[in-house]
Amino acid sequence: MVKRIKFLFLSFRLSKELKNSYRKIKIVPKKKLSVGLIIDSKFDLNDSFIQKLAMSLKLSKDRFDIMVFNKNNFKNFKATCISIDNVGLFGKLPLTINKFLNKRFDLLFNLHYDNSLLSLLSFLSKANFRIGLIQADKRLNDLIININPENPTFIDESVKYLNVIFKKNNGN
Repeated sequence: MVKRIKFLFLSFRLSKELKNSYRKIKIVPKKKLSVGLIIDSKFDLNDSFIQKLAMSLKLSKDRFDIMVFNKNNFKNFKATCISIDNVGLFGKLPLTINKFLNKRFDLLFNLHYDNSLLSLLSFLSKANFRIGLIQADKRLNDLIININPENPTFIDESVKYLNVIFKKNNGN
């Protein structure tokens, strides 16, 4: 019952924030990218997913920050874990996630569906460009991918579209 109340407050806050939001997309040179990932543990993603993403984006592994909901499957990457139990009764977020929220990501992968906590974290992050899944709130993401992140083609398709966006915006 308490968890439902927390999610209700988070959903209310998210819709209020999204209603009053205006974001400007900023594309930076691909070689300097910092990448954040907000991942729901419903997806069975682990170190190999991040390693493949890093290789595909041609970035070193230290350019990635990970926030995971409920269960951390990452052994070789530092991931911040959050659950609804960390949230106050009226939707107050824990201070432990401020470092993640205050980091200016060039890319943020929103790998979750309809989770008001993760959606709010995505909205509050200082990301320049957000990539999300089609089942999530469309107002959160700049690029929407209609492939489950557990599908091996997810990374290939994401990188294909990102390359087109970066090529167009960098004048190549």
